[in-house]
Amino acid sequence: MFQPSESHILDDSLDLPEILNSPNPQISGLDSSGYSIVPIPLVEFSKNPSFSEDGTTSSESTSSVIPSERFSKNIPELFPEDVTSSEPTSSGTKESRRTVRPTECSVCGLPANGYHYDVPSCNGCKTFFRRMCLSEKVFQCKGNSDCFDLSKRATPLKCRFCRHQKCITVGMNPLAMELDQKQAESSNFQKLIKRKEIKREEPDDDDDCQVVQVINSQKSKNVIKMMDSTENKLQKSIDMLIYLEAKVEKFRKSAYNPKSTEISGIEFLLQTESRIAYADRYEPMPNWPLPPQPPRKPFFPTGMKEKGPCGKGPKHHPDRKNWLFFNLVTTVEYAKTFMFFHKLESKDQFILIKHVTLACMNLHISFSSVQRKFAEPIQPDGSPTPYFDETHYDAMVMSVAPLIRCQVQSVEYLLLKAICLCNPAVPDLSPNAQKTIAIEREKYADALFDHCLRNRSPAHFAQLMQIFDLLERQQRMQKDIHLLYVASKLAKLPKECAIRVIEDIMDN
Repeated sequence: MFQPSESHILDDSLDLPEILNSPNPQISGLDSSGYSIVPIPLVEFSKNPSFSEDGTTSSESTSSVIPSERFSKNIPELFPEDVTSSEPTSSGTKESRRTVRPTECSVCGLPANGYHYDVPSCNGCKTFFRRMCLSEKVFQCKGNSDCFDLSKRATPLKCRFCRHQKCITVGMNPLAMELDQKQAESSNFQKLIKRKEIKREEPDDDDDCQVVQVINSQKSKNVIKMMDSTENKLQKSIDMLIYLEAKVEKFRKSAYNPKSTEISGIEFLLQTESRIAYADRYEPMPNWPLPPQPPRKPFFPTGMKEKGPCGKGPKHHPDRKNWLFFNLVTTVEYAKTFMFFHKLESKDQFILIKHVTLACMNLHISFSSVQRKFAEPIQPDGSPTPYFDETHYDAMVMSVAPLIRCQVQSVEYLLLKAICLCNPAVPDLSPNAQKTIAIEREKYADALFDHCLRNRSPAHFAQLMQIFDLLERQQRMQKDIHLLYVASKLAKLPKECAIRVIEDIMDN
């Protein structure tokens, strides 16, 4: 038995963290074994018999040392202050608070006889709360729902609804009840459990998490959380792009085949509803892919040499699409699905679409062709992209080579296309539009960089970003060729022969 060699003073001012962090073993009270040594003060008795180790009394000495076994039982008598453990418990401060017997019921204000369901209360409110939790009835207050507001009245009114709400407000815990399986299935109990769990696990304003599902049972009371981390945010962006691309491809292969005269320019497209939803409205185009055909003679992409019966506009084929026109329309509809795009003013929308549509279209056609193992742009119906001459052909296929060389994956293509759309360096954009687009572009650039770090390398990310320079150069060449070959022909033909969407985008 440990016997102190000298008298010590028990210091209640040191809490557990201070003791553990103390560098002095004498101050911390820790021996080499890691156990705390509590000095036992000497207690002197005058004219009182001392206690021997066998429990008998002895009058030979007027002062003696109390054995530790007996002294531990008399600690509350020697130190009347509340002595609580410094180690953390599951109930926190409730353990120290419960050392004092409650005097007033937190619900009705009557004398309390203890803690019931974690709240100081009387037996009446304890029984009432249990009965209400196991009941299937729903009550309503006939007054102003303040019948148990003791700040307005000294005695609460007889209202079961207000009394039940007061029990919930003061914090009565339904999980502290001992219930069988049948009792735990009552509707009021389940509602209260769900309300308590959601309130307890509800994230703060600065907490970067989202409550997804609440598991309500007596044994399992956990809340499943989905941490809205940076990785999850990037994955959400990628999932959205995957879903959108599937809709775009379905739209291109659908039987929706509008005439060029139905869409009068980019402004008309921006002011009308999104046509991507037509992918679910129309069936796939029949008889695709088309049978192989001999190489056609060079023709103008506007279709001016194939005029309709009235001599106005290109001839419309019900089973074949004018792919330059349709792909440009598809790219504009693709841009309209982004939320940031609708935050821009109409003028900024027009400027952005006019500058980036052709580059996004070329990237889309090139990647879909590479996926199908073609070295040149091929349309969904199996037809090759028309061209004027060798110079025009080189301009059409120049975006295919880097995709093959870099072995671009589907996720990388989707992010590249979104980055290509979000170009804040477009001339004549307003400062607000530039800021909005830059934020959106940074989001997709971060997602692409994160993907390259995880699956490729930082050097691969640099190679992918170089593709944008090639896309810019490609669309400039296409616009110059269009101006060289088509503008002179348009001057000799009626104005109706031109397709407005193509002319709006090709116009420099």
